[in-house]
Amino acid sequence: MRLIVTIFAIIISLQSTAQKWYAITKNDVAIITLGTVSGIADGVNQNLTHWRWGKGKYFWDVKTSWKNKYKDFDNGNTDAKFWGSKTVFVAFTDGYHLTRMIDRSAMLLSVGISAGELKEYKKKDRWKVIAKKIILSGVSNTISFNIIYKNKY
Repeated sequence: MRLIVTIFAIIISLQSTAQKWYAITKNDVAIITLGTVSGIADGVNQNLTHWRWGKGKYFWDVKTSWKNKYKDFDNGNTDAKFWGSKTVFVAFTDGYHLTRMIDRSAMLLSVGISAGELKEYKKKDRWKVIAKKIILSGVSNTISFNIIYKNKY
């Protein structure tokens, strides 16, 4: 809990400074949100994999849900259940792949938002902006991952 309070205190203090690169922008809020979404998805994914969340559930049980991409795997039919279920749309067949897609998509979107904003800053300040965004994303990701992952039951 102290870590969360410390992080919010740092963010508030950065917001109150006059220097532009320190200010928390709308894009920073988006990056924090995406980092949080990514951490939650990764935490759920790891709980599915290691702590047996979803046990016995058709979509979530990692021991059996991987078969959802096939028409009838148990009877030897390994054809795709629907077009792309074994390739581009595998994320929609089971919880493991869905949480991996959400995690990766959120992080890639975060990188895209960060890169698109850099041109608004002076060249000498860009490294500071990049460092700020890495910290914001990393901290929000780590906190949300740990909250979900430590809830093993």
